[in-house]
Amino acid sequence: MTLGKPNKKKRTEPQRMKKIIIPILTLLSLNVVAQQQPGVIKLTAEKLHARVREWPYPINGITVPTNAPALLWPGTNGKNMVTPMESGSEVPEDPNIGNVRYKVVLASDKDFKSDLTESEEQRWAVYPLHKALKPGKWYWKYGYALKGAKQWSWSPVYNFVVNTKYANEKVAPPISEVLKRNQGAHPLLWDMNRIGDDFYRNNLENPEAKKFIAFAEKLMKEPLPTEKPQRIIDTTGKNEREKKIIIERMYHGFGDAVGTPVRNLCIAYQLTKDKRFIFDAKRRALNIAKMDPNGLATGDDFTSGAVLEALGWFYDAGYAFLDLQEKELFKNIITIRAKRIYDHLPNRFELHVSDNHVWQITLRNLAIATVAVVNEVPEAKEWLTYMYEVWSARFPVLGTTDGGWHEGNGYFRVNFKSIIYLSQMFGDFSGVDYFKLPWMQNLPYYMLYTHPNNAASTAIGDMWENIPDVVKGEAWFADALTFRMNNPYLNWYVNAIKTSHPDYFRGTDDYLLFRLLNYKPDRKLTALSPEKLPKSRDFIDVGVVAMHEDLANADKTLSSYLFTNPFGSSGHGHASQNAFTINYKGKVLFGGSGYYSNFSDKHNLLYYRSSKAYNTILADSLNQKIGEEGYGWIPRAITGQHIQYALGDASNAYGEIKSEFWLDRFKQINLVPNKANGYGESGVTLYRRHMLQLEGGYILLYDELEANKAVKWTTQFHAPYYTIEAQPTNNTNEQHFALKTDLGNVNAAVFANSALNLNVHNKFYETAVNWNKVTNDEGKIKDFVDQWHAGITSLPAQKFRFFTIIQIRDGKTEVIKTLSATNGLTHLQLGNWDIKVQLDGNKKAALQVFGKLANALFNYGDLPVSFNGQAYKPQLTGSSTLLEMKGTKLDKQEVVDKLPDVALYDKE
Repeated sequence: MTLGKPNKKKRTEPQRMKKIIIPILTLLSLNVVAQQQPGVIKLTAEKLHARVREWPYPINGITVPTNAPALLWPGTNGKNMVTPMESGSEVPEDPNIGNVRYKVVLASDKDFKSDLTESEEQRWAVYPLHKALKPGKWYWKYGYALKGAKQWSWSPVYNFVVNTKYANEKVAPPISEVLKRNQGAHPLLWDMNRIGDDFYRNNLENPEAKKFIAFAEKLMKEPLPTEKPQRIIDTTGKNEREKKIIIERMYHGFGDAVGTPVRNLCIAYQLTKDKRFIFDAKRRALNIAKMDPNGLATGDDFTSGAVLEALGWFYDAGYAFLDLQEKELFKNIITIRAKRIYDHLPNRFELHVSDNHVWQITLRNLAIATVAVVNEVPEAKEWLTYMYEVWSARFPVLGTTDGGWHEGNGYFRVNFKSIIYLSQMFGDFSGVDYFKLPWMQNLPYYMLYTHPNNAASTAIGDMWENIPDVVKGEAWFADALTFRMNNPYLNWYVNAIKTSHPDYFRGTDDYLLFRLLNYKPDRKLTALSPEKLPKSRDFIDVGVVAMHEDLANADKTLSSYLFTNPFGSSGHGHASQNAFTINYKGKVLFGGSGYYSNFSDKHNLLYYRSSKAYNTILADSLNQKIGEEGYGWIPRAITGQHIQYALGDASNAYGEIKSEFWLDRFKQINLVPNKANGYGESGVTLYRRHMLQLEGGYILLYDELEANKAVKWTTQFHAPYYTIEAQPTNNTNEQHFALKTDLGNVNAAVFANSALNLNVHNKFYETAVNWNKVTNDEGKIKDFVDQWHAGITSLPAQKFRFFTIIQIRDGKTEVIKTLSATNGLTHLQLGNWDIKVQLDGNKKAALQVFGKLANALFNYGDLPVSFNGQAYKPQLTGSSTLLEMKGTKLDKQEVVDKLPDVALYDKE
């Protein structure tokens, strides 16, 4: 892993790509072809990110975006490729994955004689290079053999190129240096054996440290915990699978409840050197050390992981206060719980696009416990080696460089603690500042643009409904980042949250230790309002474009988002390609609908996770594919002063579900993803959605749709918090509806070249039932109330266009005037905006929007362009163009399709 400047054009470790992807300048390949319209790229790969790695990287002479790439390849059980399976899944683990060993050979010549690197045997299928490679061509191959065998099978020889511009990048050191750094005496965690005295002295006058010590005094008076449920949930009438889930839910959080006090008391001891704290930590640690590792209370991966971390904390911080017998007790139980995690990781976890539970929580638990015993438990050196190598090769797993996170902000929160503390820990070991990774440096912009202060977030992905505003975990995470980043916009964001939510920062939270470790008494943070930042920003590696009327005051103005994700709908992501969200005055007007009750119950699989729950398009009432195969991407985006623009491509998102993981999830609850349940082959071959946010409170959507047969196209609108009412129309080729809110006037008009049918209702496709008693962030059981929906459906057509105008105004909305409609080309007037749009699907797509008052023009297609009395011709054929005046100067932006990182770098 190498570090670089936070430049969005700078790319680090790319991720997974099934087929060859090349720029549109090359006319043909197996996997990217030029459509009839120049400037357009068509991806034909079945998937861009595989659930587990299916192809090696880097290969085919690609120029890698680093001087020390990680070498990645498909795992094997000795005969076949390792197949998808993850922690907590009922898909059985391949029993042979632990019997394989790998080796890697790298050289600057194809005969492997010059600049030769040969790896030791290893159990895992990643090999991050911990040395800078000289510029030029490099060759590599990997081999595998069954444990104990002398016969090795070798891959073909692959090659890649290192560019001279990456020559001076800092490279993470090899594991030998990391292990050497951990050879000292306890306490090892957080470098305390080196910085412990400084940590103590530095925080003597820290007001937060003093407050925490007072909290720890009270904590010592709390009784010892017993193994009992955190909550009681009735299981009457539930089937065996539901009972199992409910029982896990009853004990969910038990590990944190019993483990967190141990950690806090250890920290209090290190802050004060007061032995009362460490003795009480010992009393509590001994109590949980004797709990049954297989019992209901601490048996699952989350609760056991939390207990493991707490035991590691005390063993390390309290090592001097243990006798020999107690040391053996702790070493034994740590080993038992650690091995239960680790033994299922090599040759599986590193291959997975994101085994969520491990990346979110248990990797951090295991890492803390491993460091605590690394010099006393022989196996622990292998555990630490594995984690460091996977971290170096794969972080951030659900992003690349743009700062975004694939699964949406609802579940992004679950990763925050691990992102913070593993970055700190591996930085302590390696001397590398992981907070300077390009992804990290762009992360503040992702947070600012996708979840502004006092406003709703993007309304997408699992648990999005739990964050109607910035919640405590997000606030604490953003605040923690300010201790390691010098970003004035991040500082402004945190200050704004602290002003709006001072109650969030009055207690002790999970990031206290991180703040104490990085505390500087004279810290002065420069804050800068985002008012001068671009109004929109694209995060194309995770498929999000965020558009704002006023980023600094998103709680009072209009924001909109377009989503279409190269990761598909894996993990906690949803089948929401080319979906949009519209927020106004901090509230969600149009967004995802339904409720997160369980990862894969009926409501989740048939509705909440499906395209039916999103503001996107159905074909013959069928959803997009669930799984990595149902992907989309953002080819274009433009940010202007008066017009914001994004283009999403979901042409690959439709068809039969192919993911074995998701097919198994359907099977577990006796469902079939067939057409009766909203899934199946619809024949969609093209779905490109153009989205514009215009000054004055207008959102425009222009959909290009094609299929290999005539289908009924349905464009959907969901209002999770408000009521939709149909409005009359005199033209069957257009439909209108209004949103009843307390925020202003909201209405929508949908236009087509043939008759449309409007259906407004307030029922889910599959009923939402909170049978698992899921709670919100405040611990209150969610009330699954009905929500309102509108669907507008066409007559059967092989090629079709929708054009949608959504108005969001404090005052009266404008009357949309149709000035002309000839041969599908419709000319509309909307207040001060003049719009021309081609609605005939059999004619070349075209959209032109001119703002008289704004003096701004957007153009897509071949319509004549005249701006300020002058004719303009696009320089790039098939482009999208924005013309705006900045004072007396013309600002011209012209874009054609641009590939995301995964398609640029990770190709077979």
